[in-house]
Amino acid sequence: MDDIGALAIKREMIREQMKRYRSLPEYVLDGGTVVSRLLGSRTGFETGVPTYWINGLVIALFTFVIGWGVSMGFDGGLDKKETPLLLWAGATGALALVANKVNVRLFLETFRNAPLEKIKSLKDMEDLENWLERNFGLMKPFVSGIIFGPVLGYVLYTSWRQVSGMDFQIGPFVTITLASIQAVWVVWYFYPFYVSFPARISHYHYDLYTTDPSSSEVVWQLSQLLTSILYITITYIVYLTLGLAFFDVLSFDIASVDTALIFSLFVWAPTVILYVTGQQHISGLISRTKWKVLNEIQTKIETLYAEQEIPDKATVERLQQLMDYHDRIKATPNSALNFRASLNFLNSLLLPVIAFVIANGAEVVKAVNSFFRK
Repeated sequence: MDDIGALAIKREMIREQMKRYRSLPEYVLDGGTVVSRLLGSRTGFETGVPTYWINGLVIALFTFVIGWGVSMGFDGGLDKKETPLLLWAGATGALALVANKVNVRLFLETFRNAPLEKIKSLKDMEDLENWLERNFGLMKPFVSGIIFGPVLGYVLYTSWRQVSGMDFQIGPFVTITLASIQAVWVVWYFYPFYVSFPARISHYHYDLYTTDPSSSEVVWQLSQLLTSILYITITYIVYLTLGLAFFDVLSFDIASVDTALIFSLFVWAPTVILYVTGQQHISGLISRTKWKVLNEIQTKIETLYAEQEIPDKATVERLQQLMDYHDRIKATPNSALNFRASLNFLNSLLLPVIAFVIANGAEVVKAVNSFFRK
């Protein structure tokens, strides 16, 4: 079998595999569909109107009810301060699952189109297949959630108690821990899918538009994928920031410094890294393709120039055409982003900061006044 035939077969195999891949948060969100996978179903999770929002609501209520039930059994019920906190915690964990599902679906559906179709190396195809197989395993994210979820839940609950003055209660701790486990499951997918994978695909060999690689469909789809994931993540961070600040879990209070630091390191920082590194790798892909073409043109110019000691008129015209062609390709963009897209990105990064300032208006004013009085 020739390489083209083997490449086509491998492409279809990966495309079919991508239809079946699901992240752990997706299985939690759409638990009933685990049965369909066990039965060998190759269909998608939803047909028609997506049901994951309803499933997310059920999980949010279930997470709240567990904490409420434990509180009724051990603590005599929830305090009026604890009830809204637990409702928000349940909703936050469920929304993390929903955001992960949307992002993973975007990732797989996008890559099944032009990016997969335009890969022209069988070795790259096999590398992609192996990488997907490794990172869609369920055990590692499950164990990470079970280990680090309770730790995160304890930090958040302790921070809230220090500000609110409430005693430790097992019910609220259980709900916050369950929501934290769900969040850790989601965070586990950040590095392999949204940080390391752009670096991997930037080294794949694609069939790009030769004279302007930045205008290729592959480049456009990959750039749109990263931008869409960014906006979904930013929206969730804004909601999370407002909630943490409203419930005094994230504030300027000294007791909450550890929580604010953890939130910044593990939520805001990965979001910025996700976008910046992704666009840099796409830019590297464009530059590598451009220089491949430029080097070929330069070789042609050198060869043509060496043919005659004194080039005749026809040769000079040919050399001029090649040099103009070289300069035109060199002048094409090295990035899929334009000025407006970059400005939108910067505006998006300001949303969590604005949300934080709004939710902590009084503390911000107090901190500013204290600074200028020094």
